[in-house]
Amino acid sequence: MNFPLRLGAVLLLLIAATGTATAGDAPRRSLTSPPSHYASAAGKDYRLAPAHPRDASGKPLTDVHATRIEVKDGEGEWETVQDTNLPALAITAPAELRDKLDWFYASATGWLAVPRGWKPLRTAVGVDGNTVFSFVAPEGAEAGWMSWELFPACLGCIYEAAQGVFPGAHKQLDALMKTSTPEPVLEPKPDELQRLDRCTARLAYRLPKSPPVRALMVLDQTGDPFYRELALAMPASSAALADFLLASFKDAHGGCGRP
Repeated sequence: MNFPLRLGAVLLLLIAATGTATAGDAPRRSLTSPPSHYASAAGKDYRLAPAHPRDASGKPLTDVHATRIEVKDGEGEWETVQDTNLPALAITAPAELRDKLDWFYASATGWLAVPRGWKPLRTAVGVDGNTVFSFVAPEGAEAGWMSWELFPACLGCIYEAAQGVFPGAHKQLDALMKTSTPEPVLEPKPDELQRLDRCTARLAYRLPKSPPVRALMVLDQTGDPFYRELALAMPASSAALADFLLASFKDAHGGCGRP
C-alpha cells in the first residue's frame, strides 16, 4: 500500500492551477483529530499476539503487559517478529506509572508505550515508510486517544504536515509542487505553539468530543528529511501519564539544536 500525498498538498496544487492565490484563499492545515476515520480491521489489516520482552541484559520482563502488532508489508505479506527477535525494552517509566502502561511492538514503530487498556484503531504502513498508528481508550475517543505518525521519505507528505508549524516548510512544499500559495492557517487555532528547538514544536489545542490535545511535532532536516508526530488526548486526571509519554517521545525523537 503506497500512501498518496496528504490531502492538503493536493489542495494547494489545485488552488495554484486556478490562478494566483490570495490571502483569502489560504487553505486550512487541520491538526490531528480523534481517529474516527480509516479504522483498521483486526485480522485483516493487523493482528495481535502476546509479546514477552526482555531488558538490555536479556532478563525477561515478567511484570510488563506487552503485545506484538503484525501488519502487512508492501507485498501483502504479514511482517512477523518472533519474541526472540524483539529488541530490548528499556523501561524508563517511574514505578508509580508502570501499572498504567501497556507496550506494543511493531516493526514500523519499535516499542510504543500506550495507556493501559487502550486498543489499536488504525495501523497503516505504506511502502514508502509512511506510518500511522492510533489507539483509543476502551470507552472510545471521547475518553482518550493517541496518534503516532512518521513520514520518512515522501517529501510532499513531510512538508504538508509541517507547514503552519515550522517556518519555511510551506515554501519548501510550494517549491516541490511548483506552486505559489498562501501559508495555511492551523485549524483549530492552537492554545499553545512553542518551538522547543529548530526541529521540535509543542502544541496544545482543543477539538469537539475529545479531551484537550497535546502534541509534539518533529521536522528534522539535518540529513534526509523526516516528519514525526505524537498527538495525545487525555483527561486532566491522567496528566502525569501524559507528561511521561510526551517526554519519552521528545527524548527519543526530538531535539536538534536551538530554535
